[in-house]
Amino acid sequence: MGANLHVRKWGSSLAVRIPKAIAEQWGVSEGSAIEMASQGDGVMMRKRAYDLDELLSRVTKDNLHPEQDTGDSQGNEEW
Repeated sequence: MGANLHVRKWGSSLAVRIPKAIAEQWGVSEGSAIEMASQGDGVMMRKRAYDLDELLSRVTKDNLHPEQDTGDSQGNEEW
């Protein structure tokens, strides 16, 4: 599926809108993480894939938050 789009100003940046049909087919919605790369005179976009091992490798003693107490069980939770 293709679409002819127009570039618009958005703050100090430029933007294009993803048509609803393409967003649904692609499985993206507001807040979805997207990667964009320049390829010659074109642009390639794809959903951002997260790698758990890579994310966890960035956890250090300096940015690890302490355990949080959320109180007593409120239903059928088992701790």
